[in-house]
Amino acid sequence: MRPLHEKLQEARLAKGMTIAAVARAMPEVGPAIVGHWFRGKRKPQLDNLRRLAQILEVSMAALVADDPDFAHTAEEKLSLHLMRDMSPEMRQAMLAMMKAHVGT
Repeated sequence: MRPLHEKLQEARLAKGMTIAAVARAMPEVGPAIVGHWFRGKRKPQLDNLRRLAQILEVSMAALVADDPDFAHTAEEKLSLHLMRDMSPEMRQAMLAMMKAHVGT
């Protein structure tokens, strides 16, 4: 399992935010503390982790566990949602098409 700070960094970069921007979105926490979270020097408390997940638009589970629901972009989130609503046959067909496309 990857460390929390790596997942935070990945989610922050996917959102296109700087550490300073995240810190500005969390005025109740000092910017140095926010920086420590992203560098792995400290871990956020549960309420701060919840706020980080909201700001970065990821689930808390994605940050604390290797969760397959972790999506970087709105398009990935939509894709997960659409795939879950498909019949098993349609899902298999879509996966086969995607794998064939990646193989080219």
